[in-house]
Amino acid sequence: MDHYDLELSPPFEKVSVSVQHKNIKNVHLKVFRELKVVLSVPLQVTDEWVISLLLSKSSWIEKQLQKYKESSGYNSLTNVKSGSSTQLLGKDRRIIKKNSKKNYVVEEEKYIFVYADEEKNLHQYTLEKWWRETAYKVYTNEMEEIYSKVFKKYGIEKPTLYVRKMKTLWGSCTPSKNKITINQYLLKADLRCIQYVVLHELTHLIHPYHNADFYNFLTIQMPDWKERKKQLDLEVVQGL
Repeated sequence: MDHYDLELSPPFEKVSVSVQHKNIKNVHLKVFRELKVVLSVPLQVTDEWVISLLLSKSSWIEKQLQKYKESSGYNSLTNVKSGSSTQLLGKDRRIIKKNSKKNYVVEEEKYIFVYADEEKNLHQYTLEKWWRETAYKVYTNEMEEIYSKVFKKYGIEKPTLYVRKMKTLWGSCTPSKNKITINQYLLKADLRCIQYVVLHELTHLIHPYHNADFYNFLTIQMPDWKERKKQLDLEVVQGL
């Protein structure tokens, strides 16, 4: 069985569960932010057992899908709607538009309040400006710390940091120009994931290519980088 179509309640109706038989001892059921459901089971598990388990877990699967559906409705930050959700440093935030003659943003534990002149349709501009400025501050702080601890002793000049909207990458490095570019949407990720991307790009200043030397250096400096990368790949709404 490669997949099983599980009947759910509205608005989902039906979800295709990817079923993977592996050489493992325990069962793992995961629901991802892209509304994908994956079930990993031991090799000897029968199809009947899989179906029974999925039926018993259908309510839990629905709750997880609903949670991610609500939090992923504002992926790219390109169309500000009051009540939409996004992620900020690994946590879900609700975006609330407020009418104001002054343009500014207030961040709270669960909300991002965007104050702007509604008649001039400035909420989009205000949020994007605040987001980019916040991303630059966070990335700069992390780059400063990692550069000082790891790269300064190699005699490498501190690179120039740029923040851009990027369609396919979280970051890039141009060693010839001593330049690092980080995707502004990476601000959605947990700080540990941001640190991984910054270290990854800085490492290219010493090892330009993704070869054994590159990954050995990365592992020495951040032994858990694979876990951080996995968290980034699986948990962050990329909006790319």
